[in-house]
Amino acid sequence: MTRLLKDPIGQLRLAGFVEGTTLILLLFVAVPLKRLGDYPTAVTIMGPIHGFTFIAYLIMATNAVSGGGWRAGEIARVLIAAVLPFGTFINDRYLARKHTEFLQSQES
Repeated sequence: MTRLLKDPIGQLRLAGFVEGTTLILLLFVAVPLKRLGDYPTAVTIMGPIHGFTFIAYLIMATNAVSGGGWRAGEIARVLIAAVLPFGTFINDRYLARKHTEFLQSQES
């Protein structure tokens, strides 16, 4: 876990996990509780939490890609993953490879 926090791509991977988790909780738990269970408090609580994690993800994405070495398609993939349910989890496989390449380039 601490290894993820040491570089921008690792931070982006961690932010993606948190952002993806809050999106799933919002869409598949809080919204159904509001619509089907007449419990709007779930969205009132989960909405701002997800909003915060979404903004944190965008900041981490900006930080990671500003280091260079990212193609336009890779940047688009990172941004699109943030708005699709399960997108950040699917994209994590790609980021894990990019992270490994980054770490190997740092060792050389």
